[in-house]
Amino acid sequence: MRTILSLFLAAVLALSSGKAIPDGKTAPGVTGSLVGANWADVPYEHIDPAGFYEQVEQLTALAEAGEEKRVLDLFDDLTAQLLRMDTMDTMAYLNYSAAVTDEYWSEENLYNDEMLTEAADALCEAAHDLTQGPCAQAFAKHVGRDAADSYADYVPLTDRESELLVQESELVDQYFEAMAAQDETEFEYDDRTWTFEMLDGPAGSALADTDYSAYVDVYYGLQKALNDVVGSIFTQLVAIRSELAEIEGYDSYADLAYEKSFGRDYTGEEAQALCEAVKEIGPDYYIELYYSDLWYDYDIVEPVMDADELLDVFGQYLRQVDEEAVEPLEYMISHGMYDIGAGEDRTNSAFTMPIPELGCPFLFMGLAGDCFDLEQLSHEFGHFIHDYYHPAPDFLTSSSGCFDLLEIHSTALEAMFTEFYDDIYTEHADAAKFVVLDQLMTMVLDGCIHDEFLRRIYAEPDMTLEEINELYAELCMDYGQYEPRDVDYTWMYVNHDFETPMYYISYAAASLASIQIWSMAHEDFQSGVDAWKAVMDASAYDDGYMTVLPACGLRLFTEEGAVREICEPLLEELDRLDAENR
Repeated sequence: MRTILSLFLAAVLALSSGKAIPDGKTAPGVTGSLVGANWADVPYEHIDPAGFYEQVEQLTALAEAGEEKRVLDLFDDLTAQLLRMDTMDTMAYLNYSAAVTDEYWSEENLYNDEMLTEAADALCEAAHDLTQGPCAQAFAKHVGRDAADSYADYVPLTDRESELLVQESELVDQYFEAMAAQDETEFEYDDRTWTFEMLDGPAGSALADTDYSAYVDVYYGLQKALNDVVGSIFTQLVAIRSELAEIEGYDSYADLAYEKSFGRDYTGEEAQALCEAVKEIGPDYYIELYYSDLWYDYDIVEPVMDADELLDVFGQYLRQVDEEAVEPLEYMISHGMYDIGAGEDRTNSAFTMPIPELGCPFLFMGLAGDCFDLEQLSHEFGHFIHDYYHPAPDFLTSSSGCFDLLEIHSTALEAMFTEFYDDIYTEHADAAKFVVLDQLMTMVLDGCIHDEFLRRIYAEPDMTLEEINELYAELCMDYGQYEPRDVDYTWMYVNHDFETPMYYISYAAASLASIQIWSMAHEDFQSGVDAWKAVMDASAYDDGYMTVLPACGLRLFTEEGAVREICEPLLEELDRLDAENR
């Protein structure tokens, strides 16, 4: 078996957890020298790992000679060096995310990904040898029995796996670059060259008014032109990941991801049963609510806030949710552990990443200039709170955690925050509430659509791009999203399918829990907060979704009739908001 340095090392490190602690203190699993530092004071350095590899060889030699103290000291030093590599990898990724067309940060991001993967693999392989040699007993006592067992089971990456992982990182990088440059996509129609920017502007509006059929042709022409580029990247990623799964002994990459990547305690078959239950409520939702007029009002919701205003407003109301949640916010702001901004070059992703060397997480998000900014901040800060208070047990050997639980921390907080929208958005509150709560419902639907989409693709990894586009259209129709259509290209906008495939079902599972928490809060705010805190207090590294939810008084999607009954209060609220604003 593989440990945290599995085929998903980059994704696991990006989404595992660190704990923020007072300056000068240490926390479990945190051995870095920068704990408590301000982000602005951490310099970036391009690391040459040659010396690291020499010391790894020295570690092996010392272990063979039985020099216990020197072995343990050197292992700790190498672990600290690996933490520094991880910090530089994170820093490169954050800078790249803020400027995806910047060639320097693109190259540094790829360089650090490859370096960290190979260096961690080398150290874990050496640690494996330590568990077998004359220093085994002392090493096990030093790192702990669980970590020692994990190292003992570690299987090093093969040369082919390392090669494939490098190719994977390069292709994901190409995807983000292509999406950042999508405005450069061109489509020739009726002797005129169109771009997405033109279609979204006055020229597109004029075309829609005079010849809507032509407008649709241009829209799909541009979509296909972009799809030709990113779709080629996707099919290459499918081939690479399918080969990685085959090396690991799995029939499908989807099976590998379910078992090893996201800490799931339910099966693909149970996920498909969830998909079938969601298909029963999808058509009514799409017919009645998906095209609500309120979706056309959210971009005029005021106030529009910059980063400082957003943090100030968020902090005011966060205190009403939970006083303990304020401490991580104050730490994040005072130590500069966030990047919230706008810019054409920024990735459209928002995420929270641990920085074990600093002992705290980092929050990244872009500003859309509408009510989704507060929704996005409340979502990501749910992750930040968890990462602040719940460290991963060990940097190299701990579980990546149960992602289905981790997403409840975020989606439930954003849902509960809608209870403050009357105060924050006043006359625009209904539109803001609708689009945020509607997101919960669409996450249930989209989570199922994309999970079934990817499971079907990885079961038949030789699918052509045309067949993939047809499959997505077929699935959207199965869920009731629209009338029959030959192809659909919009799946390409879900970056998770490219970067962390099989993740999206976590949004569906988590949202079903968060809808219940919102329902409680809507009736009695404190009861919702209590349920949210109960999930937050459970260990996502030790417990699973199917265990934690019943213990917190929440229903599981595997219960007969549960999906429809869970969603009904939310659908009723959405219907009320829609009806009152027609």
